[in-house]
Amino acid sequence: AERRTAVAEFVADIPLSEADVSWNALQKSANNLSNLDVPLLLVWGGRDRVFHDRFLADLLQRAPHADVHRFPQAAHLVPLDEPMAAIASTWLENVLGSNSVAEQPAEDSSGSDSFVAITNGLLSRCNDDEAAFTDRNGAVSWKSLAHEATDIARTLVRAGLSVGDRVAMLVPPSSDLLAASFGVWLAGGVLVVADSGLGARGLRTVLRGAIPKWVFGTSKTLSAAKALGWTPGARMICTSRFPHAISLTTHRSSTAVDLPELRPEFDAAVVHTSGSTGPAKPVRYRHGALAAQRDVIVESFRMSAEQGFLTSFAPFILLGPALGVPCVLPDIDVTKPAELDFDRFARVIESSRVDVAWLSPASARRIVETANGRTIELRLVMLAGAPISTQLASSIAAVTGADVRSPWGMTEAMPITDGVGATTSVVDGTNTGKPLAGAEVMVLSLDESVRQSLPNGEWGELAVHAPWMFDGYDQQWGTEQRSELMVKGQRFHRTGDLGLLDGNGDLHQLGRVQHALFMATRTVPSVLVEDPISTKLGRQVAAVGIGPVGTQVIAVVVQAEGKLRLASAEVTAQVRQCSVFEIAAVLEGELPVDIRHQSKIKREVLAVTASEFLAGR
Repeated sequence: AERRTAVAEFVADIPLSEADVSWNALQKSANNLSNLDVPLLLVWGGRDRVFHDRFLADLLQRAPHADVHRFPQAAHLVPLDEPMAAIASTWLENVLGSNSVAEQPAEDSSGSDSFVAITNGLLSRCNDDEAAFTDRNGAVSWKSLAHEATDIARTLVRAGLSVGDRVAMLVPPSSDLLAASFGVWLAGGVLVVADSGLGARGLRTVLRGAIPKWVFGTSKTLSAAKALGWTPGARMICTSRFPHAISLTTHRSSTAVDLPELRPEFDAAVVHTSGSTGPAKPVRYRHGALAAQRDVIVESFRMSAEQGFLTSFAPFILLGPALGVPCVLPDIDVTKPAELDFDRFARVIESSRVDVAWLSPASARRIVETANGRTIELRLVMLAGAPISTQLASSIAAVTGADVRSPWGMTEAMPITDGVGATTSVVDGTNTGKPLAGAEVMVLSLDESVRQSLPNGEWGELAVHAPWMFDGYDQQWGTEQRSELMVKGQRFHRTGDLGLLDGNGDLHQLGRVQHALFMATRTVPSVLVEDPISTKLGRQVAAVGIGPVGTQVIAVVVQAEGKLRLASAEVTAQVRQCSVFEIAAVLEGELPVDIRHQSKIKREVLAVTASEFLAGR
């Protein structure tokens, strides 16, 4: 205890009330923070029990120009838990190199004259009695959905929600989620969205990191949020009733309330990536980008206000009201898209006027497997969420008679290509079509010392620019710096995907950078090893690198039931016979896939498992 006297005296000297002698000095310092004209970097620990995220929110309110990098797993002493020196060094180089002074965040007013808010699609049909959304609970009309969203917006504004306030959305995919989301937008709020596939611990990490002022949920999800500490200090809004929450069943009022006019520079959403290709990242969007995304989807894929679409991607239901297009969510567990078989698929199409289906590969694969020679007519099928094989695209085309496309994109910028070419067989990866009007794609050398743009036909890391691109990674300054590339004054996003542009300008996707095989003599995208083998065997396969980067050898794992094991002599011979690469080992077993899409193979996990198996552990 005597050794901790200095710590005790330090804590005792913290001015916690106006009676403390240094209270006024502290308040003066805090108030003067907003007047600083020097660059400021805040490096924060997400697990700090002393200076928790509400302190960070307070600092950002006083100094909105600050750059922030938040380490979700770091505690009170960040340097002991994370390599913050590299971030601080890079930040200082940027600041000293630009000889800059701090500036308030710039307001992007580009396109403001022609800006039409993302909420317009819903409000423009506010007197329409046709179905806007249909799920297992029935149909909800445009009129009802628009009225509900507007009513929620007025309730939120009346309760004190201000423009820019963040709202964690914990409402399951349903018409309630649509009304809640568009109500938050109409009130000027910012949606904070995370994938339930992250699990309780993952949700706690990402939601706390967003520092929402509000949390919107059902009594069940609010109970979980409160018990597990997902959104500490946030005011609660409940679709039904919950203690200390604003209840939408009792707090309604017909009193008119002025709603804010949305502008393109306003923050609109913080959407967390699924975590299927690395740690979940908080992707920040502005209203201008969402409006541009809506416009490019309507123009590129001829979405019809009368026909509508069905989707096995739960987040995509938000596109329906945004586009002013009816949307149908099939009667499946949204976390298990492979439940969508042909019978359920056909029932949805026959009972509703949809001519477009937006499917995950797992859903498409299940529909094909259960069709048994039956067909159902559609105009367009969009496949997204993971690389699409030509065989799968051709099979779903045969079942639906549709134009099948596999547009390429990611949470940070979606879509980037038109997806034309999904059924065209190519020798290198997946043909995702040509870049959409307004989108630009560069292919970068993997050699960081060169970092040059490669000509058509050569593969490398894909970087993209588009008006509907994300604004940045929220409170992830270091991550944003690594992914950002400025070319002639335009901001490009380094996607982490591998690919090439062919002689026709089509983009071929070749998997992820971290899944490439880094051998002693060459580096090869895993897809180039996998595709010929998968085609020959008619089974899913994954190629992983065994050993240190730069000296890896290739192991191929063929999909089969059961634990990982050596493949039979027959399968091993088939694999080696159809590959131009030297295969060190051929294994069989279950391929681990992500939760959201049930399609993205977790090659990092598989590589570790295969390495341990081959080492005899």
